[in-house]
Amino acid sequence: MSADFAWLTEHSIEIYEKYAGKWIAVFNGEVIGIGNTATECAAQAEAKHPDAEYILEAVDPETERI
Repeated sequence: MSADFAWLTEHSIEIYEKYAGKWIAVFNGEVIGIGNTATECAAQAEAKHPDAEYILEAVDPETERI
């Protein structure tokens, strides 16, 4: 599972650009669910990969870049 945290960090800019304001589910370095709510996102992830231990992450709607 820690590999998915590393993937999120490595791809943070592209994730922000694609998914700002959304929830995403990540499993094995792949976005397997996208939603406006955590529940919606988790439902997509469960449909694609039942019983997977994915990461559910809220992507901030605004970046805190300097």
